[in-house]
Amino acid sequence: MTTINEEIAALLRDSGVSKVLATADMQGVPHILLDQSITINDEGQIVYLELTETSQTNVNLVNSIWFKRRVAVTVSTGKETYQIKGTPAYSIICGPVFEHYYKQALERNPDYDLSTVWLIEPEEITADTYAHRRSREQAEHPLVMHLDRLALGTI
Repeated sequence: MTTINEEIAALLRDSGVSKVLATADMQGVPHILLDQSITINDEGQIVYLELTETSQTNVNLVNSIWFKRRVAVTVSTGKETYQIKGTPAYSIICGPVFEHYYKQALERNPDYDLSTVWLIEPEEITADTYAHRRSREQAEHPLVMHLDRLALGTI
């Protein structure tokens, strides 16, 4: 498990920050979900609260835990963006951890009916702004460039 630094952990705890969970079904078809409640626990695992038992995300997470398939969480402030890839490690459907998050869900909305608390263990963290992607691209592929920019002398 990769350790999430405090800057990214603070973003995960911030309900005002955009957070997206990407999963894939058994055929590899992606499913993307925007959910501000995605957070991090004291052990450094990403926490996702699934409200619907039969949702596509829940089905994909079950498949991911069975077959050790990775998922991705993107966290973005608009200026800073990070992608965290990891593997679902636990699905919690009862007990004290479930009750803790169930109470939190009800505080947000009394109509919520929590199905599963998913814990995702981070394995890879990447800064994902354009500047970071461009820097990585130039470092990994220094000879790949647009010829028009080379001709104009902007490179």
